[in-house]
Amino acid sequence: MTNSGSPLLDLYQSYDQWKEEHDALRDKLNKLCVKMRWNPGNFDYPYWGMHLRQVHEDFMPFMEEWQTHQEKERTIVYPIAKCSGKGGRMGQVSVLEQDDRIVLQFYESYLLSLESGEPAEESLTRLLQVLIIISEHFRVEDETIVPAAERLMEEIEYIGS
Repeated sequence: MTNSGSPLLDLYQSYDQWKEEHDALRDKLNKLCVKMRWNPGNFDYPYWGMHLRQVHEDFMPFMEEWQTHQEKERTIVYPIAKCSGKGGRMGQVSVLEQDDRIVLQFYESYLLSLESGEPAEESLTRLLQVLIIISEHFRVEDETIVPAAERLMEEIEYIGS
């Protein structure tokens, strides 16, 4: 993504790439959530460790992509969304930025649970918390930021034609 010094120009030049990454990341999130829905029942299941390893294999690359994507959003998308939105500290961008911080806290908690050797069920619970917050983050973006950005792109193209 570009960095011209003009947030509007940067968004215009990189919107398609950002949107593709956004959609691909949401698809990966949905697949992870499907894996997490697997439930052996309400009894002591001896294979929680295996389930954790299987989910962890997909979760770690997802989190790397998520963090890269969030950095792009902070530098390209959010500055424009802040200018065009309302709400101040309660606005969509502020809520999304807070989501980012909460996700990182739960992610760090997940990593610490792995390091400390906590039971797999505990680690899976922390991993699930991360996924739930990210799911909500995507919902808010898809309902507010994406439509606003698409309207802005259409207006820019209309003015430029």
